[in-house]
Amino acid sequence: MNKNNYENFNNYCSLIFSLTVQAQTATPVFKIGVNGLIATNSSMIESFYDMPQIETRSYVLNNPVNVSVGTQSYDVKTGCLEQWDDFGGSFNVITIYSGSQKIFELRQPDNWRYTFGIPRKESYQQYTDNQYFLPITLSEQAVALAFIGWPYGGDMPYLTIIALTNNDVKLVFNKHMGINAITQSDNSYSMELQANIVEYGENGRPFDTPNNVPDIHYLEVKNGLLYSR
Repeated sequence: MNKNNYENFNNYCSLIFSLTVQAQTATPVFKIGVNGLIATNSSMIESFYDMPQIETRSYVLNNPVNVSVGTQSYDVKTGCLEQWDDFGGSFNVITIYSGSQKIFELRQPDNWRYTFGIPRKESYQQYTDNQYFLPITLSEQAVALAFIGWPYGGDMPYLTIIALTNNDVKLVFNKHMGINAITQSDNSYSMELQANIVEYGENGRPFDTPNNVPDIHYLEVKNGLLYSR
């Protein structure tokens, strides 16, 4: 075997090994039972900063965004807690209604941000027609809604994902992760996520220190479910 063939063979083996490892480490973010009930994976859900006083605050809701899942129709409404920091283009309450009944509510102290329409913030308008969440179609019977956290200086923003079926609504993913890229087509959907902040010097290059490299993760749609790797 000559040198070029040997290098090509090594590259091929490395690619196959990489793909195999990726396939082995893909973990379902949640599971759906035959009755449409959602089973969550606790390792995918980090708790928000504990601030009990937000539970007693009233809030004003924005106009609803309708989401249909199978034969079920939901209204997703977001809102801002009264007497709480509002940075403009942000919200800290998510509610979901089935008809006139509120069936889900989530609050957090650090705010989610609009998906577009905010100056100097990245726009996700090419992926959504509403300002509150990114819809992720899983199947005819399930959809996921991704809410983007407000970016602060010292931490990655939260990425919060709520799953809906025709019979259930649950928080299924909540981690300090920013979205680097979204790849979608008629048959596939993938998010590249980053779990850490990389620090750069004045020369525009990252500091050469241990762990100062991007910690990259992926969320992908496969067989009607969302997988993490």
